[in-house]
Order: sequence, then C-alpha cells, then structure tokens
Amino acid sequence: MSGNKLVLRPLIGLMNGLEPQEIEQFVIEELEKHRRLRDEAIRLEAILESQPSGAGDDTNHAFVSAMIAVHAQQTVVSTLLDILGYIPETLTKKPH
Repeated sequence: MSGNKLVLRPLIGLMNGLEPQEIEQFVIEELEKHRRLRDEAIRLEAILESQPSGAGDDTNHAFVSAMIAVHAQQTVVSTLLDILGYIPETLTKKPH
C-alpha cells in the first residue's frame, strides 16, 4: 500500500484472516454501493444545472453531501482492492 495514498486502516483489520473469495464479495458489494452513490450525485448535478443560478440551495447542499459520500466510498473500494491485491474478474466484465 502506497505511503501517499489514503488507506482506511480499520478495513485492513476487518479483512485480516478472510479468504480472498470473501474479500472479493466485499469489493463487489462496496463497488456497487459506490456506483449507486455516483448515480445519485450525477442526478443531483443535472438538477442543479437545470435550475437558475442561486435557485437550488437545498439541491446544492444535497449534491455536495452526495459527492462527499462518493469520495468516501471510493476510499473504501480502493482500500479493499489494495487488500485483495487484484481486481476481481467479475469487475472487469461489468461496464461502468
């Protein structure tokens, strides 16, 4: 694991002792969660872009919150992939 890369150390402990197949399942589940969060952020961004300037304060807040969740979840996925040490074949077959 890279020294400059953000790593969620608690995940390292949680995955300790698990079989690679078990870790793969967590990777897949967390990646699917990341995709759902990303889709919601994209939806909110489209709403923001369609509103007049300054009219979407609540939507803007929801968008920023959604982006925080997307980036946090990306760190989860990245850490799990580092722990696993490879990209599961099932992920390479799924489109983004």
